[in-house]
Amino acid sequence: MHAKMITMIAIKSNDYQAKWLRQSGLVMLLPHGYDGAGPEHSSCRIERWLQMTCDSFDVTDPSIKVNTNMHIVNPTTPAQYFHLLRRQMARNFRKPLIVIGPKTLLRLPTATSVLEDMAPGTSFEPVLGDSKTEQDPSSVEKVLFVSGKLYYDLVKERESKGADEKVAIVRVEELSPFPKDGIKEQIQTYSGAKEFTWIQEEPQNGGAYSFMEPRIRQLLPENKSLSYIGRAPSSAPATGVSMVHRKESADILAKAFRL
Repeated sequence: MHAKMITMIAIKSNDYQAKWLRQSGLVMLLPHGYDGAGPEHSSCRIERWLQMTCDSFDVTDPSIKVNTNMHIVNPTTPAQYFHLLRRQMARNFRKPLIVIGPKTLLRLPTATSVLEDMAPGTSFEPVLGDSKTEQDPSSVEKVLFVSGKLYYDLVKERESKGADEKVAIVRVEELSPFPKDGIKEQIQTYSGAKEFTWIQEEPQNGGAYSFMEPRIRQLLPENKSLSYIGRAPSSAPATGVSMVHRKESADILAKAFRL
């Protein structure tokens, strides 16, 4: 219990600064990803980390200053990871950095970057748009907001369904502080879309959904709401039965491209 308290105080920057007048630049790499390995090997409990941030629920009030106590990120490319670590060292202040990511991305052929993505003038992008649909956003009917490795499964499924023009996949790479400007830009780009959805691998009471939903909802047009696709609420972070895991994953992908 004492070790847990020390760790929590050290990474919760506001507590650390208030008690010892020191900033913490600690970087934590937390493995996270649903690969059918069971509850002990699937979740780093993203929802609990997000609960410990001081992000404001009101994202539309310009008078509220954004000064979160830590940064929580879920990068999907080597370039994004590179920029995160460089940003962490180059800043003139320190905040804890919580990096969420699965080991599977280390050897996934499609999860690569070119050197130009790390060249001078480039930087970390809190939100990554969809290059396939940005050329003609008027044809998009559904926008999927996703964070993490599920993105690559969605891209593969979209290609197999031939839905490249109708479904946009937007990656939220930084969860906290809430990337208001990036998400707002994507919503404006696809203003004609019929449906906006948060999609995740985790159960509905886990992952980033409960953190992102009330914030994204405020940025949507009045006649639109944010729907959910993912696993049903569960007391365990993941199933321990591989057959059930595969069925759940297949259901998520099927719902994602149901227009």
